[in-house]
Amino acid sequence: MLGKLIVISGPSGVGKGTVVEGLLSNPDLNLYWAKSYTTRPERPSDKSENHYLFIDELKFKELEKSGEVIESNFYNGSWYGSSKSEIDKGLAARQNVLKEIEVNGGMYYKRHYPEAILIFITTDIKNIKNRLVSRGQNTPEEIEARLLTAKKEMLRKKEYDYCIENPEGQSEKAIGEIEKIINGGSNNEQRGDFAGVTRG
Repeated sequence: MLGKLIVISGPSGVGKGTVVEGLLSNPDLNLYWAKSYTTRPERPSDKSENHYLFIDELKFKELEKSGEVIESNFYNGSWYGSSKSEIDKGLAARQNVLKEIEVNGGMYYKRHYPEAILIFITTDIKNIKNRLVSRGQNTPEEIEARLLTAKKEMLRKKEYDYCIENPEGQSEKAIGEIEKIINGGSNNEQRGDFAGVTRG
């Protein structure tokens, strides 16, 4: 029996990183982090985080054409894409594979992995603004642009199997709900059966 593929998505600023970190810290979930390809330069922190496979743009396009890159995103001058072989390796080892992706990538996963569990992380738009401001990485204009994008992306939550609320300062609630989903039985039978969780 193969493991489950759990795909986490949501707008920038909803706290996906905190949720993913919390999930990965739980050994009982038997999670495998499937690394993605990127063409951006490697940073010192990448050696410890170990989230990416670094390649040049020519190799990226070759892998995309061959089907090894199953969804891609161009961000800040670099390409990012999910590795099919990384996902398959985790599933074959009977581990639960965890992926964090952009909102528009969910349907690509459904095409390649119909049994994938797609989870959309949401929160109040005020919380998103607070998180973006507290990061101190964006100008007011950039923050407003991100908020506009977030509002548009929120409309796509219906494409996902679950929609999980991530309250400000209470990420353990969202983490707990996702843990229930991962530990549930049949994907189809269990969806929507948990308190605090809504179907997309």
